[in-house]
Amino acid sequence: MSLVGNLEDLGLGEILQIVSLSRKSGVLALKSRNREGKIAFLNGKVIHATSSVFPENFGSLLVRRSVVDVETLKGALAVQSKLAPPPLLGTILAQNFGISAESVEAVAREQVERIIYSFFGWSEGSFAFELGEPAELSNGKLRPLQQILQQGLNTQWLAIEGSRIIDEKRHRGEPFDAQTDLAFQADENISQTPATDTETSTEGSPSYDFAGELLEEIGEQGGSSSEVKGLETGALKQLKGMVQELNNPALGGGIILLVLRFASEFINRAVIFKVKEKEIVGLGQFGIEFEQESADARVRKMRIPVDEPSVFSEILSEMVPKRVELEDCRWDNYLKESLGGDEPEEIFLGPLVSEGRVVAVLYGDNLPLKAPVGATEALEIFLTHAGLTMEKALLERKLREHVSL
Repeated sequence: MSLVGNLEDLGLGEILQIVSLSRKSGVLALKSRNREGKIAFLNGKVIHATSSVFPENFGSLLVRRSVVDVETLKGALAVQSKLAPPPLLGTILAQNFGISAESVEAVAREQVERIIYSFFGWSEGSFAFELGEPAELSNGKLRPLQQILQQGLNTQWLAIEGSRIIDEKRHRGEPFDAQTDLAFQADENISQTPATDTETSTEGSPSYDFAGELLEEIGEQGGSSSEVKGLETGALKQLKGMVQELNNPALGGGIILLVLRFASEFINRAVIFKVKEKEIVGLGQFGIEFEQESADARVRKMRIPVDEPSVFSEILSEMVPKRVELEDCRWDNYLKESLGGDEPEEIFLGPLVSEGRVVAVLYGDNLPLKAPVGATEALEIFLTHAGLTMEKALLERKLREHVSL
């Protein structure tokens, strides 16, 4: 999955929430005017961020926050330069120099938070989220004076706080220069001339070019696909609107109907199944027609055991969307015959996960066309959000019942 689009159409706060809710890993690249930024995610949490506007390195910040002195930092870099692959700077400081790992992590969190808050001032430009484990970060391919968070930051909290910073400035009528960092502006202790990756600055002290003396910086891996495939702006706008409907408190039990409605934008036919303890039961459908019987009535009669092999078996255990083909087995044949007898070229199965288990499954195909299912990234994200909404509604109901006792 990848997300691509314009910041004018989908703001950073909304992008962060999408990545958080889908619990994806990958790197979000931002471009605005002559600025570039990156945010790395692991399982939906933020673990790293960089910005061309504020290139101050992690080592500089450690020195200015008095976590380490310059000589200790130079010693850590010397150790790092001799190891392959080079460990993270924070790891070396903790293991070799007795620096508190908690103090190092706190500075890293501060740096990542402030960089991300600065991106909320980028109201125009483009973004691209590439799905995948950020291996270049976990394998030590960062530049020496950078750091990743061992405990990722809550992405939804960052989205809320970043939006709050922007809103408060606008409410107070304070103009902000989009070329500068909103969070850094508020901190008088931050230098107005941040250091580069090969220098460290201290307040009232000269710069030290120790990084250039000790090692050659490891550059970030470049290159990108010549053709970016993923969610284009139109699909993102549609997803945004559907998520807003999903968050409507008046929605009540309409989550399943919203899922079917959104699915109709991607596939010709769909059935939503409820997953019970022992069987999968049909709930509703669209696109399925029979001459002498109601399609809704037939779907509601469908029953597939959860403990016998079927096209649903893997999705119930793995809880991730899949594209599959029907097998020649009892319950796959039953599914095919119940839906009209034709065999689709490809099937999409999307789980709705709530409280750690699959509570419903969306089945989709493109019959009567003999064609594979198209791009479903937006639908997959919506299903994740729908599952979380169901979970939230259940928790709220339990809370109300508890309070009424």
